[in-house]
Amino acid sequence: MPIRPPHRLSPGDTVALVGPASPLKTEAEVLGAMAAVEALGLRVKAYPSARAKFDYLAGTDKQRAADLNRAIADEKIAGIFCIRGGYGSSRLLALIDWKAAGKSRKPFLGFSDLTSIIGGLHSQAGLVGIHAPTAAFFLKHPKEGEPSTAAIRKFIFEGWGGTSYRKLCGSDFAPRIVKRGQAEGVLVGGNLSLFAGLVGTPYLPKPRRAILFLEEIHEKPYKLDRYITQLVNAGFFKNVVGIALGDFTDCDPVAPDTGTSQEVLANCLKPLGVPILAGLPIGHCRPSYPLPLGVTARLDATRGDLVLA
Repeated sequence: MPIRPPHRLSPGDTVALVGPASPLKTEAEVLGAMAAVEALGLRVKAYPSARAKFDYLAGTDKQRAADLNRAIADEKIAGIFCIRGGYGSSRLLALIDWKAAGKSRKPFLGFSDLTSIIGGLHSQAGLVGIHAPTAAFFLKHPKEGEPSTAAIRKFIFEGWGGTSYRKLCGSDFAPRIVKRGQAEGVLVGGNLSLFAGLVGTPYLPKPRRAILFLEEIHEKPYKLDRYITQLVNAGFFKNVVGIALGDFTDCDPVAPDTGTSQEVLANCLKPLGVPILAGLPIGHCRPSYPLPLGVTARLDATRGDLVLA
């Protein structure tokens, strides 16, 4: 299936604010999330799941999926933003109208738990999804989010062709060469635990030549090892030609006698024999830059850069 970019937005467009995963706690947070998206130059329509609560989710599975499908189908809605990550988006994968999503080509922005939906957009709808901070992330970290807010505005209004992350992120980008080399392929991935959770499902993207992007939060090194080993044992890495690593927030051990997240990631990934670049300011870090998943990119793990086609 050919992977297409979403349509570009224009200032003043109306976008949906939905909750495919966990809820916000208060009405003040919902209003703040709306304001964060409006600050990009957009109008916002908050769907019921932006305010709903059901256990640790923003409504039942049917409610959350219905909001997403309504936003996809509504011709007055130009794009879809998520209130936050958390938990539960993978429970919606069998309920989403992927055919309609592919036809609408609306930009979908989210990260963390929303990795599963971005994987579905790629594999089921043939559509690029934008791995980007949620509205709640900007609400919580408005000052730190400013540089990445400008990058999101650029991506949704102008596109990303030719973007160099070395130039885009400036001093926020401190690349670490884990294994030298260069590679070109289709960007896939997102949050490591969520992406590994797609193994064995039809929602796992499987390009012939993949550059795998990974980030994570609150997972100790032995769990990072477990998730990567799951991908290795499932045969996913046979088509991976390069690896780009974002931020691994609070993923280091408590005990000083165990390996750090950087050490464990290197030990698990270097034997795969492909170029590996770490240190991209993407994920649960601050600031956090957007990354379109599903696009062709060139990974330069010699000079230290990632360039989008």
